[in-house]
Amino acid sequence: MMGITGDKQHQFMFFNLEDYVPKEHFLRLVQKEVDFSFVYEKVQHLYSPRGRKSVDPALLMKMLLVGYLFGIPSERKLEEEVQMNLAYRWFLGLELSDHIPDHSTLSQNCRRRFKDSTIFQEIFDYIVTMCIEKGLVTGEVIVTDSTHIKASASKNHAEKRTVDKRPSEYFEKLEEEAKRLEQERQAQRDAEGKKNGGN
Repeated sequence: MMGITGDKQHQFMFFNLEDYVPKEHFLRLVQKEVDFSFVYEKVQHLYSPRGRKSVDPALLMKMLLVGYLFGIPSERKLEEEVQMNLAYRWFLGLELSDHIPDHSTLSQNCRRRFKDSTIFQEIFDYIVTMCIEKGLVTGEVIVTDSTHIKASASKNHAEKRTVDKRPSEYFEKLEEEAKRLEQERQAQRDAEGKKNGGN
């Protein structure tokens, strides 16, 4: 008898992300070895005690770390990847029903909240340094198509990540991509304005 999968898209169910992230997943090692709580103290002076709550700054840093470690080349692509990847969501502490920070939120925090300070880059560099010190990431810059390698074929050795960009180079790449997208949007707005003005 032929099995036919019915529509199950709208079923309600209990879903625990913890159960769906493999025990040996690299981000579990990062979560275990790196304490991100220092971020709050470092950026406290940049936030007003009043007003609407911001996106968690440690979450923003963790999200950018995911992009850096897994070679995700733009903030827009990073938003999409976090939307789809259960391990990324788990690492960020986001449930399936939680809103993913928009790519523009990442951009605006870098460009507005932290614009007159090097604190954002300093925090990110420190996080990457912690990953290197814990043996999670290799510190040398390499030129390769791959963004990761196995440190050893032995089951007793944990996976390491080898990144092909320094943290500052990664941020520069994100900035270039954000500017390119903004120029495209502006050109589209200008074209639509001319079209509407001609009617």
